[in-house]
This record gives sequence, structure tokens and C-alpha cells, in this order.
Amino acid sequence: MYIAGIDIGGTNIKLGIFDDDLACVHTALTKSVRGDSAALARQIQHLIEQSPVKPDVIGAGVPGAVYRPSGKVNSGNLRWAGVYFGRTLSEVTGLKVWLDNDAQCALMAETLEGGACYGLQSAVYLTLGTGVGGALLINGRPYRGHDNAGAELGHFITHSDGLKCGCGLNGCFEMYASAGALSRMAGGVRARQALDRAAQGDQAMLSAVDRYGRELAIGVCSLYMMFRPQAIVLGGGVSAGGDILLDVILRHVPNCYNLDADVIRRVLRLANARNDAGMRGAAVLAKLNLN
Repeated sequence: MYIAGIDIGGTNIKLGIFDDDLACVHTALTKSVRGDSAALARQIQHLIEQSPVKPDVIGAGVPGAVYRPSGKVNSGNLRWAGVYFGRTLSEVTGLKVWLDNDAQCALMAETLEGGACYGLQSAVYLTLGTGVGGALLINGRPYRGHDNAGAELGHFITHSDGLKCGCGLNGCFEMYASAGALSRMAGGVRARQALDRAAQGDQAMLSAVDRYGRELAIGVCSLYMMFRPQAIVLGGGVSAGGDILLDVILRHVPNCYNLDADVIRRVLRLANARNDAGMRGAAVLAKLNLN
């Protein structure tokens, strides 16, 4: 059996085709369409048609809440409200589809052998990309809430009366911790470029990354105080910043909470699967749920 693992982001769609042993045999990438879920489903169908290996089932992760049992999706980053995307994608492709939150997919990938959460009983997972996604591992199992839509960690409030978020609230963590937030602090420089230039000693970018790191520290410390996890794992595109990202967060920890930075240093880590996590985790969930 071949499984399509699809990571749908606010910027890109990433497709991976995996065999029954979850080895990746093909990947593809395209820009994602916002607002039109049917058009996005057709984009995915086109990627599948272009693949040299045709999947038998599809697993897909979206940046938003996927409610069970209805399958309804709300996603600010894709401009969806009450969209039944799993049903649409199944109709367009003619394949069975398992749809889930993208951070839940990434967490699933990190619980596999070699992943940052392998063998743990508790973890907080954050995806730092176009938005900020979140997932929780509690007592060795993903925590999803009563309707599967829990752990929207990008939308807890870190700034009362702060910036307006796409979800309709003000001051969400996402508005200060996403790739777009870093780009805004860096004067419009793309997040990855800002991190690269900071690593090379660019003073303006070092200042921007420092501001960004303080915002991440506020969120990381808040989540640690709430859940006291064994690990807080950073994934998504921004996590490619690596050590410079970890260092700046740890530098600001004492300014955010009365916490020893060593406490956070022990639990804070980068995702191992990085940008492949969403695809791989979606494939794992499809294999578990659609067999």
C-alpha cells in the first residue's frame, strides 16, 4: 500500500508518497490557495496525478481545527470557516482521506523511533510557520479535547489587547511567534533569511531575532508552567534557525518567569523530522485509521 501524506500550510502544500514501511518514495511542493477549498483539493489531485507512484489512501494535515465527528474545519490561515475539506478531497481524488490538524500530524511523526518525543509520556509540540500550531502529548497519548479540536496553542493570549489575529481575537501567541511575526520584526525580511543573517552577525537581524526570541520565551515558559512537560519541541520552518533560536529563547527565560533557564534548557528541543514531520505524521495517521 502507498499512502499520500500531505502537509497543507498557509503558504505551501507539501506532498509525500510513503510505502507501507513509511519510507518516502516521492515528494512534491506547490503554493497553496487560500479561501477556495475546492481549488486547493484540485491542487492536491494535480500533485498526485504528477506522482510516479499513485497512493491508495490520503492523510492530510491542515492549519486549523478539525472537529470530530463532523469533519468540519475552521482555519484562519486558509480562510476557511465550517469547511468539510476531507469530504471534498475524497470526492476530487476518489480516495479515502484522513484529515487532521497539522501539528497533531507533526507530533505523531515525532513520537516514532528517532523522533524528539519518542518514548515520552508528556510533551508540548509547537509548529512555527505561517501560523503557530500546537499539539499535546499527555500520558503517552495525543490530547485532542472532547471534539478533537484541542491544543490550539497558537491562540492562547500572550498580549492583552494586542495585535488582531486572523481568528478574531487580539494578542494571540501566533501574532508574535509565527514566521510572519519574525518577518515583521525584521522589517519585511523573510524569517529564514533573518535567522541566517543573524547567524552571520547582522546587527539589525540580531536585534529582530532577539525581540522574536523574547516572544517565544513568553510562550514557552507559559506552556511549561501550564503542562510541566518532559519536552517542549519546536518544529515548522522557523525551527531551521537551530541553535540561534534556542539560545535567544533561553536568554530571555529569566525575564519572563521566575524560572531557572536550566529548567527550560532541559526540556526545550528542536523537532527531528523538521519540515517532513507533517507529511510523515499525516501518512501514519492515515495508515492507522484507514486500514
